[in-house]
Amino acid sequence: MMAEPKALHSAIFLENPDGSITEASPFTYSAEKLKGVLGRSGFIDASDSEEHPGSGIDSLSRGLYQEVEFLYTRHERVVFLLLFTLLSFEILYDVVYVVRMDASVVEFLAMYNWHVSKKSAELIFWSVFVLQIMYSMGYYIIAFAAMWTKRPKMYRLFANWSLVGIVTLVLLAYIDKFNLLIFFLRLLAYIYARFLQGLTASLLLLPPMSPA
Repeated sequence: MMAEPKALHSAIFLENPDGSITEASPFTYSAEKLKGVLGRSGFIDASDSEEHPGSGIDSLSRGLYQEVEFLYTRHERVVFLLLFTLLSFEILYDVVYVVRMDASVVEFLAMYNWHVSKKSAELIFWSVFVLQIMYSMGYYIIAFAAMWTKRPKMYRLFANWSLVGIVTLVLLAYIDKFNLLIFFLRLLAYIYARFLQGLTASLLLLPPMSPA
């Protein structure tokens, strides 16, 4: 005889394709049981919960939302400062790249001793420069879009785009254009993007602040 599936007694959370979070509560879910557990754990005053049913849970939810939102705001400022610093170094890097273009082409031909004309080598360097500019434009557009929308999906895209930039910067070592400082800053931005993705997902899981 087939055993009946075990009923769920707690809420579950589902992630939609657009990155939003949906809460599903089974009909057996009891808010009174949750209130009693929280009261015994010391987070909510049990006597206050009896006088005002549901007020303790609402207070806890508001407190958690405020804490996560405060943490996100602080780290968002750090990411903004990080992106501004990274942009400054990338502009300086691009200026030096263009100024030393001729010297870099000569070093490139001498390093690999390929049977490549100087014109072809210059074409390679300019193509790499254009691709780098295009990548940087997309990088900062995605970064500021993620900070503006505060959506986990956008931060995931920003993290993946940062990872592409890290790998691309490593490949630039073949033409002697690897920059350790920019590599470190992009890696730090990738880590922060993953961290903020988790924080924004937590904000979606918690109920929004209701006006007093």
